Amino acid sequence: MLQTVLAWAGAWSQKKVEAYLAFYAKDFKTPKGEGRSEWEAARRERIVNAKQIEVEVESPKVVLKDENNATVSFRQHYRSDSFKINSRKTLVMMRNEGRWVIQEERSGT
Repeated sequence: MLQTVLAWAGAWSQKKVEAYLAFYAKDFKTPKGEGRSEWEAARRERIVNAKQIEVEVESPKVVLKDENNATVSFRQHYRSDSFKINSRKTLVMMRNEGRWVIQEERSGT
């Protein structure tokens, strides 16, 4: 599962939008409660319009709830040509059809 988180950060850093979005569950709980299609459109626009993106996962901590549910908490270092932030991030993950996907993202927790 940690490999999934690192691959997610890698796809984001490489601006591989479709690969990045594929890490999210179909029933992903969007941060502001918007619809999945609106959230995806906003993410696409933000990623495509950035000249460069660098996402680093520092000190990840995995907590397995059961064989199909887990949380991964870490410090996220995000840098783009126009924005830079270091924050705590928690990904609520679930195993779906044999692969780990992100069901919810929490920042600052």
